[in-house]
Amino acid sequence: MNPLIQPSENVFFEKQKKPSFNTFGESERGNFASASEIYNAIFKNAFHAMYIALANESIIQFNKKLYKMFSYSEEEMNTLKSDHLFDMEEVAYIDFLKKREEKGIAKAEITAIKKSGIRFPCRITSVAYESESGKKVSMNTVIDISDSLSARWNIS
Repeated sequence: MNPLIQPSENVFFEKQKKPSFNTFGESERGNFASASEIYNAIFKNAFHAMYIALANESIIQFNKKLYKMFSYSEEEMNTLKSDHLFDMEEVAYIDFLKKREEKGIAKAEITAIKKSGIRFPCRITSVAYESESGKKVSMNTVIDISDSLSARWNIS
């Protein structure tokens, strides 16, 4: 260790307590009463389209960005499964589902399908977990990458 830098002189070297939902005080929590309210606020206001699905791919929760990305109404989205949104026969999608099943986490670039039938490239990330009630669920984030692919390949 450098003799000019003593651990006691620099807070970077001191052990820091990591924040968690359970350690937030009233001032940090603001108007939120519980961790679930904080989670719901983050989910609802996320920068990207997100959804939670059961093991059978039934969508049980989604944010506004998801149904807008796919051009569905909120009511229509409530009736869909995630396999309505993606090309289920695409090798990349099949591999994505297999990887998530094996490792509990996966990401891929796959083809998404809007309500109108228009297909577009997207990046999907997914984490599988067991809910408090014991159900297998996955949390998924979807990003439309059409513009970045066009810019990368200079396609108009």
